[in-house]
Amino acid sequence: MSKSIVDVALPEEAAGIAYSYVKQELITPFTNWIGDNRLREHDWSLRGRIATNGEVIKDTVEVAGSDKKAILVKGPGITPTREQTQQVLDSLNDKRKPEELSKLATGTPNGYMRGHWLVKGNLERYQNPGISDLIEVVIPDYSNAGKVKTFFLDGGRYKEGQCIILDTDSDVRVEFNHRIVRETEHLTKGSPVYFKVTHKAEVENLCESAISENKEIVFMSKYTVRPNLDGEKKKIYNDIREKMGLKRLEGNQGDIVDAAFARVLAHPKKEDIVVLVPDPSYGPKISSVIEAVYSKGLKKPKEEFSVCRFSAGKSEYGGLNQTVQEDGFYQVYVGEKEYRIPVIQGDMFEEMHYDYKDAEKYVDQVFTQSEQKNYNQMIFAFDEKDSYDLPVIHAVREKAYHMKKVEGIDFSIRTPADAAVCMFTHPEKGKVCYAYDNLWGDIVSDAMDLGASIASINSVILLSDGRIWPEMGGAGTAPDLVEKFHKDGYLKYNPVPIIEGLAIGFASASKIENDEDEKLKKYADVLHQAYIDVLKQGFSTPDLVDKLKVKNKTGVDTLSYLKAVRIRMHELLSEDEQAKGLKEKFKNEMREIR
Repeated sequence: MSKSIVDVALPEEAAGIAYSYVKQELITPFTNWIGDNRLREHDWSLRGRIATNGEVIKDTVEVAGSDKKAILVKGPGITPTREQTQQVLDSLNDKRKPEELSKLATGTPNGYMRGHWLVKGNLERYQNPGISDLIEVVIPDYSNAGKVKTFFLDGGRYKEGQCIILDTDSDVRVEFNHRIVRETEHLTKGSPVYFKVTHKAEVENLCESAISENKEIVFMSKYTVRPNLDGEKKKIYNDIREKMGLKRLEGNQGDIVDAAFARVLAHPKKEDIVVLVPDPSYGPKISSVIEAVYSKGLKKPKEEFSVCRFSAGKSEYGGLNQTVQEDGFYQVYVGEKEYRIPVIQGDMFEEMHYDYKDAEKYVDQVFTQSEQKNYNQMIFAFDEKDSYDLPVIHAVREKAYHMKKVEGIDFSIRTPADAAVCMFTHPEKGKVCYAYDNLWGDIVSDAMDLGASIASINSVILLSDGRIWPEMGGAGTAPDLVEKFHKDGYLKYNPVPIIEGLAIGFASASKIENDEDEKLKKYADVLHQAYIDVLKQGFSTPDLVDKLKVKNKTGVDTLSYLKAVRIRMHELLSEDEQAKGLKEKFKNEMREIR
């Protein structure tokens, strides 16, 4: 009988170094508990993706997705700038240009992975069990904060756009000037199809207005994931800056929307600032949340909570986004109907959709996760006045009817902005699951750990077949720590999200054996408990140590922390001789840092 497999999509930069240490200290020494050949590794680094033109991602997802006994654990990776891509091409002596590469080589693999027919996965981010009670939460003080003025494209989602709800099963495709730009896809009755044009002049006017305020600007967009939509808007912003005699802000300036949004909430400034969000959909939501938090203050939920994101459809990150290179028209074919949309060079066109069956599966997963975790309530952040959200709302009420759940008691439906304002300023009592669409959920979930630590949050992909594929957390790749590592000779990256992701992966693998693998389950439970116990002892990497609720605190480098976790694992597994020998070495090898 074949055993379950844990596939690892390798992280890169500082996260990659940390993973190699985790493997060295917490995996390889415990083969007798894990089993031989349980682990398979796949090179998802930027170099690996470019060398295979993204095929490594396709191969991994198809191998792990088709094997019902496989659990894929994904590490954080780079969504590169053009300059980073060119550097790797040069190092490989590859004569191709960045724009000639597959999007899987240069973009994020998340949309492909979650949207793949073998996966059809939705994302859940939640607080790691056992972490929240250990961390002293410092709530930002907004009493002396300056004013925040938010600029976003007006008119909402439907200015120059429309949404069609299918009244029967239909084929959908998109052409530009009679050339197919979105291959035919079959959607079921009740599915929405949305398309919109954004004119370049509108973005130019918005940017000029924001810059004319003569204040610090916090630019926010998802330009790495939607380069032909948000990326074009950032280029327009920089063109306007240059035209007005200001420095261009190319590359990652900390302005990727999810990180920038979290930073504005977590670090209020005394000076007045301008927030520029060149998007008519998530821009108003960001404005609502910032206004509410700065006026009412931030409150952390007292109990567990999670964010479930609708990631499986071809919405937002899986949508079609194009900057128009020539005058013409788009043709959106929905069944027998044709919708013709005229555009001129410089316009930005987007089309997105999801299948109603995917919405039903997503809703089912939210209800299932909430029941398994004994949540008190579910809050579905979808707008009844937005046609694109209506199929999800319909699926929610259908599911609730069959499960005899009562709206207003067991669950509620609120606008995306209202749900986020509730989450940050007056969270509901008890354990709550917040259900968002993918993009807004991405933005909101990056701010879940405000006042705590990145180590407190982790993510899992909920597969349509019931498997759970974890991610190695939200600590990112931390490229700046790589340079410090080479200079100092030691790493300060927090490995907790990597450990937790692997613990979930091994635990999930233990459950899909015909007879549950008790040794593997024990190892997974111990892997989780050991890193919690070491935090309780006051040992942590520098980013977290001052926030621990313990009297005696010791900041240590990544490897020292992992060695302490290994010792605790041996103790929990009743391997006392190994633990005793390692303790003596640890006293001499521990590197204390702040």
